[in-house]
Amino acid sequence: MKKLTMVLCAAIIAATCIARTPAHVYTITRVAIAQGEVFTHKEAGVQFQLPKGWKAKPDGEVITVSTADDSLQMVFWVPDEDTFDAAVKDIDKELDKTIKNIKTTDKGTSDTHNGMPHFSTGGTGDVDGTRIEWSVDVLAAKKIVIILTFAAPGVAEKHDAESLQFINSIKKTP
Repeated sequence: MKKLTMVLCAAIIAATCIARTPAHVYTITRVAIAQGEVFTHKEAGVQFQLPKGWKAKPDGEVITVSTADDSLQMVFWVPDEDTFDAAVKDIDKELDKTIKNIKTTDKGTSDTHNGMPHFSTGGTGDVDGTRIEWSVDVLAAKKIVIILTFAAPGVAEKHDAESLQFINSIKKTP
């Protein structure tokens, strides 16, 4: 879990810095960019299709998905909890490891996503003094998978169409 916290911190800092940097100042490392490329998180038992220009970077049991400019990032991982209810209950504890001054603006909803039990919540907070917007989705596939999405305030809305396409592509592996 320590590795996950370090990955989240680095990704959040990169995303918030890039969101504040003019486009001509930085270059992007291309990890996996292709229209329709399908990625699988084997341990969790989910797969997803990247929108055009998005990239995915697997790192052990963690997969980080981001927009082409890295301004919005989603981190997939399997938590230590074995049940859906336990994972949902421990969300605050996991978020507190990385995000400070957490304010929950979406108290949470439970439903199903592509046939999988699903819980979602979101809010705002600070990472190393930088304000972010975050959301967390918990899915019950082969195992429980948590998806933490974060971006600088106002950035997520710029990627609504791509994000919807991406979210709709998340499915349980056959």
